Amino acid sequence: MEAEVMAMRMRLMTLVALILVSACGRVADATPTGNYRLYEAAARPDAPMVALIDTRSRAAHDQLPLGTPSSDWKHYYAVRSGSLLDIDPETGTTTMRVGLPGDYMLPPATNSGIPGGLSQNGRWLVLQRFDRQAQTLPSKSHFLMFDTSGMDVRRSIDLDGYFQFDAISNDGERLFLIQYINSSDYHVRVYSVGGGALDPNFVVDKNDGGDAMNGLKLTGVASHDGQWLFSVYARANQGAFIHALNLDAGFAVCLDLPGNGYTDTDRSSLDWSLALSPDGNHLYATNPALGVVTAILLKDYSATPSSRGRCAAWPSARTGPRSTRSTTLARSPRCRWPAAW
Repeated sequence: MEAEVMAMRMRLMTLVALILVSACGRVADATPTGNYRLYEAAARPDAPMVALIDTRSRAAHDQLPLGTPSSDWKHYYAVRSGSLLDIDPETGTTTMRVGLPGDYMLPPATNSGIPGGLSQNGRWLVLQRFDRQAQTLPSKSHFLMFDTSGMDVRRSIDLDGYFQFDAISNDGERLFLIQYINSSDYHVRVYSVGGGALDPNFVVDKNDGGDAMNGLKLTGVASHDGQWLFSVYARANQGAFIHALNLDAGFAVCLDLPGNGYTDTDRSSLDWSLALSPDGNHLYATNPALGVVTAILLKDYSATPSSRGRCAAWPSARTGPRSTRSTTLARSPRCRWPAAW
């Protein structure tokens, strides 16, 4: 898994360089129509950073540490020198600083290392750290959950084993974690923040269709209302899939994507990314290496957990070049489907 992570990070660095070069070439004769700031993640020898680029002057006039913004871009959170920083992303001014009791970090939201950790409404922020020895999975996982309204710690969580942050619900009551069994197999778990304990059940039913999942998370995007987290996973020698996690009810929907998975000689399956339409009604899964765009209609979707499992059916999806060809996507064996579907 570490090799795939490093490969993805190297691809991100290369892509950033290409974006900056190609953008300079494209906009040379363009007249800016607004005064906007472009926030560009980039790599440098000592540490990754975010450059603030003025679209009128086309110059980077400031920089921020790599961090995660609130959805309204009024706050930008980063960890630096043992402290959690609340930064005004417009001015770069640190408005609040909180000392951390250990080497906590923002959890990665993408396989390339871009940080996450926020609930969609921006109220809750989760940091994580691990007890580990070289060449082994961490033996303990630790999480700090902050209420961003006052930057106070609501709960400190300590778990035996290797858990990674996945998402947190808007009400701050359900913390979703990836529990790794080994370097590639995992379960999705729910931690009850109010109850102070892990739900003994997996998000995917463990008795029927609940075998450990396998894959490399590439990226994720939350629905505008924070009810869903959509993540795309790539697998070796098998096609990628979208894992849609309902953060209110705690169940999952799975959709297989076109392709045959990545191999030592073909890494195209690692190029999937996700985006929501501005109105939030469509989810797009794109893979430029495969030349494929899959569009999934969300606005008419309503699902509840089945009494026989924790998965639900997806209404419709189209896949093909520019989403022009309609197709039926396979129901994923990673989720259990009621017999009626």
